Order: sequence, then C-alpha cells, then structure tokens
Amino acid sequence: MAGPRGRTGEDLFPAEGPRVLKRNAVLSLLLVAVMAASTALLGASPASATTTREARMLAKINHARANHGLRPLTASPDLMSAARGHTLSMAGARTLFHTTSFSSLCCWDTIGENVGYGFTVRGLHLQFMHSAPHRANILDPRMRQVGVGIVERDGALWVTELFRDPH
Repeated sequence: MAGPRGRTGEDLFPAEGPRVLKRNAVLSLLLVAVMAASTALLGASPASATTTREARMLAKINHARANHGLRPLTASPDLMSAARGHTLSMAGARTLFHTTSFSSLCCWDTIGENVGYGFTVRGLHLQFMHSAPHRANILDPRMRQVGVGIVERDGALWVTELFRDPH
C-alpha cells in the first residue's frame, strides 16, 4: 500500500483517506495474527491499559464533538485493543495502511477508521480535524464508541482511531 506523504509542519498523513464501512467486511484471520505478532515484537502494554497519549487523544475527540453539539464517544475495550494492534502493525512496517477487515469486531452497523502519524497528540488531532474525511469520522453523529491506539516508534507517534455505531 502507499506509504505516508510528507507535509510541512509537524505531522505526516496517509496518502489514503479514512475509511467508513457498512457491515459487509470479509473475515480476516491474518489481521489477528499480525496484531498478535506485532504486540510481541514491539512490547505493547496490555489491551486494557489506556496510555496517557491515548487518553489525551480521546479527550480531544470528545471535546471536538462537544463543540459541535454531539454526545461524547465511549471508549470500548475491544476497539482500543484493535486500534492498538493495528497501530503496532503500522509502526512495525513503518507504513500507513487501513485495516483490511473489521469482521473480528463484533456488533456494528457502521465503522470508521482514521490512521496517521506525527509527533504530538495535539498535532495529530489538529491534522485530523483539518482533513474533511478524517473530521467527518470524528464528528459522525451515528458513532457511539471509539478505540484509540497510539504507539511511539523512533520518535514518531503512530495512531489508529476506530469509530463504531454498535447495534
């Protein structure tokens, strides 16, 4: 897949836009295997432990939603784990790419994903908010749950944000 394209300033973003899918994704056992292998290779914290950076990003997402009259998103443990696993895979490969299948995630009608990398949580969030498709995922009124995974590698922060409208 295409890697990140350079930007002047403090952050880099994917050549691909964010993803929003309806519930017709195909089964992907490879994703689970890659997530497990990446976690072992990069030494991730347990899926239940939200990092300070992830908590700050979640707070920024919910602040943006509140500023637009939207209810806050609830952090979902399975989305947090999936987002962290995907971020570990991207950081390990040193390239940005979207999740190939969301079939391992339960119970959703609509799902969205933002991926990127940069150098600060604030800078990453600002870049997402200045990109119409990424902003649309953050401000989608259908979404109720979120998972944020942030991994630092070689001084850069890699991030995956997963948004879900559960059924």
